[in-house]
Amino acid sequence: MWGQLCIFFGGAGLFVYVTRKLNPGSWDNWNNKYRVKDDLYLFPLAIQLFRHYVIQCLITKKFTLWYEYENLSLGKNSDSKIAVNYPRQIKDFKEFGEGAFVVESLTYRELYNEVLRMSFILHHDYGIAKGDVVTMFFMNKPLFIIIWLALWNLGATPTFINYNLTSNPLVHCIKVVESRIVLVDDECINTFNKTRSQLESELPHLSIRIIDETSTMAQLREPARQTYRESDKIRDSGVRYWDPAVLVYTSGTTGLPKSAVNSWRKLFMATHLFPRSMHMDSSSNIYTAMPLYHGTASILGVLPALLVGGTISIGHKFSLSSYWTQVKLCDSNTIQYVGEVCRYLVDSKETANEADCYGKIKLAYGNGLRPDIWMKLKKRFHIPVIGEFYSSSEAPFATTCYEYNGIGVGALRNNGYLLDKFLSLQYKLVRMDPEDETSIYRNPKTGLCEDPGVNEKAEMIMRILNPKSIKTTFPGYVNDDAATYSKIIRNVFKEGDAWVRSDDLMRKDELGCIYFVDRMGDTYRWKSENVSTTEVENQILEFVPEIQSCVIVGARVKNHEGRAGYLLVQTVNNNSENQAQREKILDDIYKVGQNHLPHFARPVFVVFENISFTDNHKISKKLFRDPVLPNGKNGNMKVYYLDNQTKGYRPLDGVTYAQIANGKIRL
Repeated sequence: MWGQLCIFFGGAGLFVYVTRKLNPGSWDNWNNKYRVKDDLYLFPLAIQLFRHYVIQCLITKKFTLWYEYENLSLGKNSDSKIAVNYPRQIKDFKEFGEGAFVVESLTYRELYNEVLRMSFILHHDYGIAKGDVVTMFFMNKPLFIIIWLALWNLGATPTFINYNLTSNPLVHCIKVVESRIVLVDDECINTFNKTRSQLESELPHLSIRIIDETSTMAQLREPARQTYRESDKIRDSGVRYWDPAVLVYTSGTTGLPKSAVNSWRKLFMATHLFPRSMHMDSSSNIYTAMPLYHGTASILGVLPALLVGGTISIGHKFSLSSYWTQVKLCDSNTIQYVGEVCRYLVDSKETANEADCYGKIKLAYGNGLRPDIWMKLKKRFHIPVIGEFYSSSEAPFATTCYEYNGIGVGALRNNGYLLDKFLSLQYKLVRMDPEDETSIYRNPKTGLCEDPGVNEKAEMIMRILNPKSIKTTFPGYVNDDAATYSKIIRNVFKEGDAWVRSDDLMRKDELGCIYFVDRMGDTYRWKSENVSTTEVENQILEFVPEIQSCVIVGARVKNHEGRAGYLLVQTVNNNSENQAQREKILDDIYKVGQNHLPHFARPVFVVFENISFTDNHKISKKLFRDPVLPNGKNGNMKVYYLDNQTKGYRPLDGVTYAQIANGKIRL
């Protein structure tokens, strides 16, 4: 692989040199079409990756990123270079404006010292040691990063969990990774306590530790406080590059969340290849208000910032009114987004300190940015570059789009010709069955799959480097081999090869730019989260006995990113209930959403509909896909929507839907 990469870029460099010397005009035209200059920018990275790969895999065998972080923390300027900013809100923003925040900053050396002090507490007070799986139920704050790095120091594996989870999903998430201990942010204690008795009953050996932020941070700032650094020999013992560095969770098609392995190999790519493709360096100051339990903010936010020697500025949570104030106070020059956040920013009236940030943001990067919002974001906030990426919690790597000149607007990849050829060795688009877009097409004569045509719907698949050892490339999901291997497809382009399915439909245009089309299967995306339809349906059926069958699909909502949950229910009385009885069922559905589902998975729309089964007693969800709002395809369906003001489901009509579309009513 590395030899192929060097041949690609070396040959390209020679060709470019000769072309520019002989015919400068021809070079300009050629470069605009094939973007070779952009590809050559990544050439030094090829050498770096190869050198690091050889040294790490064959000589030192130090796969953990702890050492790279430590070297930066003890290196030149570590006493003055800011590693982490945190705008802590201490007053009411409407009343005090900028004065509502105090920016807490840690230099690289300060952060490192606090990590070592936290390591002492975790090791000596909590008994955490090499090999332990530790669940973190935490909100965004510096303590999240401190504990994370301290666990790496100890050789433990951090597990980032959604702090909105309760009930069965929370129990499952802790159980499936065989976590020995869960560390709970005291700010999340009310949510956690809703499930605490269930956890203590079902997992009696689980140690639950509530971390008081105020007292803990006070201890970490004491210079005389004891520190602990684990020995390299213990930390490195038995570690392989495909072992988990971090565990995060993803919704799937089997019901409850799955814990996705993010290996040291994947994180190495995230901290070397990704920053280079996004033109990040030590001057980058990245502001993110995305939740750190998500790989977007942690793996592609915190790690790239810290391991290029830059600054990560973390918002406690997303706030539209104070967003630009926090960006200004942190002096950030880069912002991280998910698509829905950009829509909020673009559609809002000018907010406080917004104009102060014009021209100061060099890059906005993230995933899920709609094409119609893309250029509006750049224009309104004077941002020259959008960096869109595509990845998933379990995917072996990511694709990137660095758009600065109009090529690739709305794309998730816009690499040039040379890099495209090389990356096609790692991932490709594969043609789908024209009769069923959820099935990959195979040529009836050869039995092999085919490349799609230009702009044809296709699934992205990722190559398994060693088909005889799947998990060295795709570790998959923790303690769930069935789910892991269900994503593998074999004998795709030649006999014996193996690839990972993404379950996402894409298309490639004439220039080779790749665009997201839609998700496949039993998940949909809402509020930047993947929602498992099976999980929602199971919770509804378990707690609302009046419902006999139900189906939830994703519904497109005008001017909204993703798809909102659209629940179809059939009662035990075949929907013959009167209005008062239906309202009682709707109230019960609302309670299930509040008590047993994270906010993004709660049904936004509900309809009473007869649900038919196939001959093998399964519900054909294809019959219910792409529902039409506000009143169905025939215009006569009575739809109820989740009214957050009145805390229940209310009838949806054209006027109400128009208010939802223009943002007057927030879903």
